[in-house]
Order: sequence, then C-alpha cells, then structure tokens
Amino acid sequence: MPRQTKIVLLSICLAIKAVVYAQEPRDTFVMYQRDSAVIPETEKTVLFFQESEKIPTATMVKTLLITKAKKTVKLSNLMKSTDPVYADLVLADLDNDGKKELLLSSYTGGTHCCDEIYIYKNIDSNKYQHAAKLFAGHTVITGKREFIFSLHENFGYFFTCYACTYTDTADEAPIDVSRITLRYNKGKMMIVPSDSELKSIINDNLGKLGEQPYQKIDSDLAQDKGLRKEFAMNLAAYYFSFGKNMLETQKLFNKYYKYPDKKAVWTAFVKQLRYMQLQSDF
Repeated sequence: MPRQTKIVLLSICLAIKAVVYAQEPRDTFVMYQRDSAVIPETEKTVLFFQESEKIPTATMVKTLLITKAKKTVKLSNLMKSTDPVYADLVLADLDNDGKKELLLSSYTGGTHCCDEIYIYKNIDSNKYQHAAKLFAGHTVITGKREFIFSLHENFGYFFTCYACTYTDTADEAPIDVSRITLRYNKGKMMIVPSDSELKSIINDNLGKLGEQPYQKIDSDLAQDKGLRKEFAMNLAAYYFSFGKNMLETQKLFNKYYKYPDKKAVWTAFVKQLRYMQLQSDF
C-alpha cells in the first residue's frame, strides 16, 4: 500500500475515534462487577442530571438559597465556589407536588470519597431553602425519583482497607444488603421502610457471618479481611430500614457477633452511624 494512502487511512481512523470519544460524556458509563463479568451500564444519576431542567446563568444571578445554617447566599456565588468539573445543577419535581426542587450534585475529592447531593425546596420566586443533603452514598437516582444510597463509602474503612471485602464462594453465601432506598416528600428525605423479607435476609447473613473463624486484627495495619465491615453494613441496613431502632440493632449485633472484641466493634459502629446521620439528612 502506498505511503500516502496509509497516511490518509490513519487520519480517517483518528478522526472517527475523536468523534466517538467526544460523544461519550464523562461518567456516562459505569463498569459494574458481576460474577467476574464486567458489564457496562448507563449510570442513572448521570442521566437524571442530563435530562432534567437546567438553570440559565441569568437566572442563577437572581436566585437565592437559604442554607442549612440559615444563611442566605446567591446561587451564582455558590456555584463559583464549587468545582465546575464535578458540579451539576438542575430543577426537578421530586414528589409530584407541582413545584420543582433545586438539586446540586458535587464531589469533594479524595481517594475514595465523596459524592454529595443537596436538595433545596422552592419557597418563593427564585428562592429555595435547604431540605436535604446526601453525602458519600454513591447515590443513584432512579426513574421513579427514588434515591438508592450505598453504605460502602461510609463503612469502607471499618476495621479494614477500602478495597478489602468479605468473600464467600459458597452457593448459600450472604446476600448483599448494603443499600437503602430514600424518597423525597414534602420537603424531607424519608427512608423507605423495608419488609419481613429483608429482615429475614439480614438475620440469615449475620448468622452466616457469625459462624466464620475469628479474624484477628493485623497489628501493623489495624485491619482484618472485611468480616467486620460486612457485619457493619448489614447492621446499618437494618437500623435505617426498620425505624432507626438502636436497641433492636444492638440486640441483633449481640446475637450474632460473639468475638472477643465485641465492645470495641460495637462502639466503632455506633460512632460511624452517628457520623453518617450528621452528614446526611435522612
């Protein structure tokens, strides 16, 4: 093949490649690991922000926000202080009451953390008041306007490394229950109560985890192989899904966690749970 022909073909290929990459927005596709097969899926939260109503710059200048601390700020000033690479801002009616809420999505930066979503309710023309914040939940906003909040970021370092996970290859291995479902209604973010099936699954999971050999904490790294984290996420899912009953959650913990560091693990779990509740509004 003549050299000039090769150059022309190479140029065409590069041009096609550039167009393909230009058409794929940042984070449009997320890779999920499922039984060792990586499957690309369209990330629902990205679609939500892409398809919802945008706020023109001219409107931002005259829009006021009342923060959780009761301070009034201009939306345009707030956006100037937010990293434009990660920030996104839309209007959407989350509870079908005829009024659109203002949603701000951002990312704090860091190795493994943290995404955050702010929701402001409309109280007057171009005026919104803080209603809710979701922090470090890898939050997925579904087509039904439900918020699927993951517990992984909040418990990622619970007596282990972030990437360390409890693994069980048995057919009857514990089922993943590391997410809770939230719904916005009348100015508040509410937890969607779960059912007896989830309660049964959590009890079954904790029973299986409690049968595992004791994992001693590595003295140098202060880490185990993920067993305590798995306990914590099941307990947190139970706590949030069934009325935030700390007494019942502790009973569940005492029933299944029989290891010698019981007191230290429970204390750490409660501390992390309280931190979650300070950072997010639900």
